[in-house]
Parts: sequence; C-alpha cells; structure tokens
Amino acid sequence: MLHDIQKKSHPVLSVIIILCCLILAGTGFLFFRLRNGIPIKAPQEKTILPNTEIICYRQDDEQWSDDRMGDSQYTLRSSGCLVSCIASALSMEHNTVETPCTLNMKFSSGHAYDAEGNLQWGQLSDDYQVDVYQEISSDIINNCLLEERYPIVRVRMHALGSFHYVLIVGIQNGEYLCMDPLRDEITSLSSYGNWVYGIRCVS
Repeated sequence: MLHDIQKKSHPVLSVIIILCCLILAGTGFLFFRLRNGIPIKAPQEKTILPNTEIICYRQDDEQWSDDRMGDSQYTLRSSGCLVSCIASALSMEHNTVETPCTLNMKFSSGHAYDAEGNLQWGQLSDDYQVDVYQEISSDIINNCLLEERYPIVRVRMHALGSFHYVLIVGIQNGEYLCMDPLRDEITSLSSYGNWVYGIRCVS
C-alpha cells in the first residue's frame, strides 16, 4: 500500500517541479524583456492636444519604404520608425512638409547614420535642437508637450516584442497619445504596456 502511494506521488511532484520551472522561466523572460525600461503613466487631470493637425507618416509607405538609410543595408521600411517620428515632429512644429524621404536624404548626405543604420545624434546638433534624455519620466514628456515639442519614446511592440519608436503627440483621458509609424490610427502608450526605454526630442 505504501509503495502504491509513493508511486502516485511521483507524477504530482513532477508536475510541481515543471510548474516551478515554467514560472521561473517566465519571470526571467519578463525581467530580460523589461530591463532598462520604466513604467510611465499620463496624468489623469491633464489634457494637452497639439495646436496643429497631427502629421502621421508610415515608415512602410511605398513612396519611400525602399530608401536606404545612409550606406547601411537597412531601409525605411525595416528600420525607419525613428526617422518617421522625427519627420512628423518637425512637420508639426514648423508647419512645414518634412517627409521621411526628404529627412532620410538629409541624414544620409550628412553621414548621420552608422554602418548599421543607427542615427548618430551628435551629427544632428548643427541643424537641429536634439535632446537625448538620460532619465525616463512623465515630467520630461509633459514638459516637452507644454513647450509644443513632441517627444519620441522607445517602446516594445505589443509590450514585449521588438524595440520600436513612437511619437507622443498629446495627453487625453489619462492616456499619452502616440503616432506610430506602423499604424494608421493614433494609438496610446498603453498599447505598448506603458513601458518606455528612452526619450528623445528633436526640433
């Protein structure tokens, strides 16, 4: 009888061990994906909307999607979210037309990209006001919006996916409103889990 009880307990113990392993693996995955990020929430009592029409650019627009970024192998379709956000911000701030295509040509001719297609912020300082914030906070985002500047934030797609850049264009109903270069409609920061991994502002 005792032998039978011991035999029955082995599967239960195995299930418990497997579940513990799965929980540890899931916790490790979340820690790895969310490290260096900060959860950000918009103030409930504030409403800040742009004083101009929101300019939405898609990085995969066929007009420029195949344009190469400098001498790199990357195109605006694959890696142009940051450039598209900057183009949108500049167009809104200066009431001009600056498309991802025209901006990419300026950056490419000015050698603003490295061999991997990454934007070198120091190369932009002669022509633009560039703020690369070392801290991540809602105060920084709010202050940019109050100054009628549009902060670019680094997020993860679907909260846990690949890194991506979106442009914050306002605050409404306790949500940060975002222009996403891969979506047609205005989204909210909560669509990316409200986790931010970096803040940039170019004007």
